[in-house]
Order: sequence, then structure tokens, then C-alpha cells
Amino acid sequence: MGVLGWLLAIAAGAAAAVLWRWLQYPGAWRYAFEARYAEHRRDLDTHRGHLCAVRRTSRRTVSTARDGAARAATAHRARVAAAQAGVDRLRDPGRGAEGETLGVLRLFEHKLVLTTNGRAADHALDSVLLHADHAAGTSQVHLVLPDGAQRELPFAHSEFAEEKVRAFVIAARDGVARAKAARLAREAELPAAEAALAEVRADTAEVDRAHQRLEEIRAEQDADPAIAEAEQEFEAARDRWQKLTGVRPRRPHAAR
Repeated sequence: MGVLGWLLAIAAGAAAAVLWRWLQYPGAWRYAFEARYAEHRRDLDTHRGHLCAVRRTSRRTVSTARDGAARAATAHRARVAAAQAGVDRLRDPGRGAEGETLGVLRLFEHKLVLTTNGRAADHALDSVLLHADHAAGTSQVHLVLPDGAQRELPFAHSEFAEEKVRAFVIAARDGVARAKAARLAREAELPAAEAALAEVRADTAEVDRAHQRLEEIRAEQDADPAIAEAEQEFEAARDRWQKLTGVRPRRPHAAR
């Protein structure tokens, strides 16, 4: 930045300072800057500063209560989300741990994944039926999917040894048995989990208390005599300034 730039920046800063002072002490130049009116400016500053301080304290009190209400609501949402996740896992546990793979077939703890034309589809393992036929050079895996659709999947022994196909089918059948047992266990647990979810959703007592406390604190602050007293004192100071200058000072921002 050159000398001219610095000079312009200094001038802009000085102009802003003058404007701010004029807004704080309106009326005329002498009231805002001359030493003989310093006591009048201090009087206005004292009561304006006191009002602002009282309001800040009030805002902090309300803000603390508002934060408490927000924390209570967040905690309740987290409890509901955790209970909902438990119900969702019981309704659909996902794929689970990965097991054996045979070409387009991938075995998981709860799902059998079949890839057709490059697209993988999950099928609930507990509802899958499968067996294999073996002939010279090829094994044929017969699948009945949960929706009743049937698939015939050939596996050439030149790529998939017959022993590998047999081992996969045995692993899949064992997996089907375990998945059925797991589904029955989940179904037995589900009613209790759904009831717990409903209970957690309905338990808003902590949230209600926090919101009630927030409203109480807002009402207390609205009726706080310290704020009313500070308002009255500042209004009196504004009256005195207006009587001196003919211009009434602005009120400080009161948003909460």
C-alpha cells in the first residue's frame, strides 16, 4: 500500500470514529467533542453502559437456559436414534460377516448375493434353497430365491473344481440354518425393542422440563426489576441530554 493508500485508510478510520462519536452524542459538534460537556457525556455513558451490561447479563442467562433446552432435545433425539437403530438391526441385520464366494455367488452371514449381468442383488439367506448336481466337467447349482424365482447356475470344473462347488453348497446350507435361527431370535427380541423405542420416544420429560425452565427464565428476565430500573435511569439520562442539546440519543440495541 502506497502513501496515498495509507492516508486514505487513516482518513476513513478518522471519519468512522467521528461518525460513531456523533451518533453516541448527537446534537452538535461541541456536545460531542468539547471538554466543557464531558460531564454530560459521562452521565449518558454511565447509564447507557449500565443498561447494556444488565441486558448482557439477562441475555447470557436466557442463552444458558436455551442451550440447556437444546442439549436436552439433542440427547432425546440421540436416545431415539439409538433405539431405532436397534429395531432396524432386528428387522434387517444387513449382510453381516462375509463368508465363501463361488463365482457370481457370495455368501454372507445373513444374505446371499447373486450377481447377474454385472448387478449384485441381496437375498435373505434364511429363505434361500439350493442344491447342486455334478456331472462330468460341470456342476449345476440350483437356487430358489426368497421370492420363488429359480436360477440354474453352471460352474465348469475347468474353472471351479467340483470339491469347491460342494464345499460352497455345504457352507451355504449351514449358513441358511444359522440365518434361520438368527431370524427367529431377532423376531423374539423385536417386540421388546419396539416397545423400548416407543417408550424412549414418549419419554420427553427431560426435554419438557428444560423448555419449561427456559420459559420461566424468559419470564423472570422480562420482569427483572434491575432491567426496568436501568431502563428508567437511561431514559432520564436521555431526557437530560435532549434538554441540553435538543436531540434525543438513540437507545442501545435490545434484541435478546
